Amino acid sequence: MDRLNRVAELFTECLGCDEEAARTYTRRLLEEPVAPSHPGSSGGGPQPAAAGRPVAQDGAGGGRRTAAGDGPDGRESLAAVSRAPSPVGLARLLHDQVGPHGASAVLLAAIDRQGELRMSGVAGTSAREADTRSRIPLRCVLPLARTAPEDQLLWIDDDSGDRILAWVSSRSGPSSPYGGRADGRHGRSPGERLLCVVIVVWPAGPPLEQAVRQRTEELTGSAGRRLCGLADRGLPEENLRAPWLAAVLDVIPIPAALLFPVRDARGRVVAFNIDRCNGHATDLLGRTPGQITGGRLLEALPGLAHAGIFDAYVKVLETGRPLHRDPFSCEEPFRGVRYPAVLSVRAQRIGGGLLVSWQFHDEQARMAARIDDAERLVDLAWAEWNLITGEITWSRRMYDIFDLDPALGPLSLDRLSQHIGENDLPVLTRAVQTLCEQREPVTFEVRTRHADPPRHVRVTAELVRDSLGNLIAVHGVVQDVSAARRMEAALEASRCEAERHRLRMAEELQLALLPRQHNTLPGLSMALRYQPAEDSARIGGDWFEATPLPDGRVLIAIGDVSGHGLLAAAGMAQLRHALLGIAHTGADAARILDCLNLVACHSHEETVMATAIVGHFHPHDRTLAWARGGHPPPVLVRAGQARELHNADGISLGATLDPGYRLETVRLQPGDRVILYTDGLVERRDDRRDERSALLLDAARQGARGGPEEHLQTLLSTLDTNPEDDTCVIVLHVRK
Repeated sequence: MDRLNRVAELFTECLGCDEEAARTYTRRLLEEPVAPSHPGSSGGGPQPAAAGRPVAQDGAGGGRRTAAGDGPDGRESLAAVSRAPSPVGLARLLHDQVGPHGASAVLLAAIDRQGELRMSGVAGTSAREADTRSRIPLRCVLPLARTAPEDQLLWIDDDSGDRILAWVSSRSGPSSPYGGRADGRHGRSPGERLLCVVIVVWPAGPPLEQAVRQRTEELTGSAGRRLCGLADRGLPEENLRAPWLAAVLDVIPIPAALLFPVRDARGRVVAFNIDRCNGHATDLLGRTPGQITGGRLLEALPGLAHAGIFDAYVKVLETGRPLHRDPFSCEEPFRGVRYPAVLSVRAQRIGGGLLVSWQFHDEQARMAARIDDAERLVDLAWAEWNLITGEITWSRRMYDIFDLDPALGPLSLDRLSQHIGENDLPVLTRAVQTLCEQREPVTFEVRTRHADPPRHVRVTAELVRDSLGNLIAVHGVVQDVSAARRMEAALEASRCEAERHRLRMAEELQLALLPRQHNTLPGLSMALRYQPAEDSARIGGDWFEATPLPDGRVLIAIGDVSGHGLLAAAGMAQLRHALLGIAHTGADAARILDCLNLVACHSHEETVMATAIVGHFHPHDRTLAWARGGHPPPVLVRAGQARELHNADGISLGATLDPGYRLETVRLQPGDRVILYTDGLVERRDDRRDERSALLLDAARQGARGGPEEHLQTLLSTLDTNPEDDTCVIVLHVRK
């Protein structure tokens, strides 16, 4: 008996029914055996207090959107659910959405104050299973309704392994928006308490993905709110659901909607629900029919209250006299700002509701103003030439672009060509030919004739044809791009000036870093050429040195620091300055390379990787003592033959602290030529190194007939120096 009293007490509190009805319904519920909710279940049902988990929900429809509302498909799904005409249809629509994600059944229930099902809907399960599952809302949700009276989502795990998502709302609401009376003929009595439940069931299985949970929660919440709306007004009069009314709404060429009143406990109209809209329905903020259907009228158009339209609608409902309100001004508040609007409204009572229409008369004016603003901001204009009627239509900006007086009216195509610069007439002719031949839009640029300075105008034109292919009109869009062209010209001038300045600075820096060229040295004549890479600002990592020493020897050196540009030049400067200091100590070539290797390994910035050849020419006996550090070997040209001088020992500078450089000595003869070069002379991405080396020897042989300068020029022209790398070439001629 205590158990019956506690449950009856619960029904009395949650459903608002009297004690006798609560006891009767509780006794029937408790005494009736409960069938398992799933095959193989042991029965007993879930324990909602332990298994139910409230899920964040935004109540009446605002708040954060979840996955179901993202994208066009999600919005269409929510809109379809919010417009369901009946509980059965609502259950089917919801099951269509959640079924692909594994849901096996959808159950709806609206329970009135007598404890009876006011309306219900089932989808996705058999009739017998539906009868079994119909007890789920009461058994699983009623104990939770007392702590969650408004719009709650609950996840419940059944004893049988089923997973259940329940939406529950226990609220006290107004009477039917269909004008129902307090006797509940068409709707709920004033102040009547109502429990609405939506159940989605999944069979035992793995946990649902987060995106599926979010999608299902939002769809279920939307279905619950729609169920409350259906239960609020009960079953409407048949003629208000007849197909002809939907057809009437659809053919109205302006925004129209079917409204039903919402009454308070005294039966007074306190609001209007938007039951359905046609495809043109929108509000001042541009919301779609799906977004305003199911909401309150003053939520969509709050300015109607201040303009007296809401009271006028109530009067139409009470008297039956139609409303025809001519255009009037109102303001729609939104986020602290009031948007002005001019609109007209019409209203007619139909059954227990209102058929209303409205029209924003300032939409056309606002659109024209927006187009004018867009044209002005981007210097854009449009034109149309109707070839059938001869009518010509220009936007206001066309006259400004072509410096014409609007009072003179638009120009024909022939006369418009007279305002194109003479030098650009061939461009116009080619564009017209292309337009006629390809039958596709064409874009071209010309300059106007009469403006000073001439305007640069980009034109896009297309031909308009009828279904038979006959030419009927020409459309064109014109944009003044003079400012862009002036900016491009200024940028190009600045770029050229910057390039000239860069080259001047590069030449000055090169002169500061590299030695002055000595054409004549003790016992030698020399020709030299230094060419930096094309993109290195005429500064590179290649370097050379050819200078007499105090002891009578001639220092000959050539090197290549990895990379090019300023960083390579900085490394080159370090090595060259170190070379000059060490050379004056009397050290031989191998010892000099050892010291340069230490400099490269212990650079302050980072290790410098470089190659080099250092040699000393002794004029008195014509000997060349040299050492090599990873650099291409020199070429000796003697008696019409060319060969490389070999020195196998020695690796690149900066590679190791113990390189092991070795000194080699060769005795030269009068008339001999020695060619030193960097790898930019022989390396190419698309050629093999051995082929380029053979070509070098051939060019060295052929060029020996002329002087050192002619010999050098033959090498450069035959081998075509690499534009991607620095190149340095030295030709030494042993004098008699």
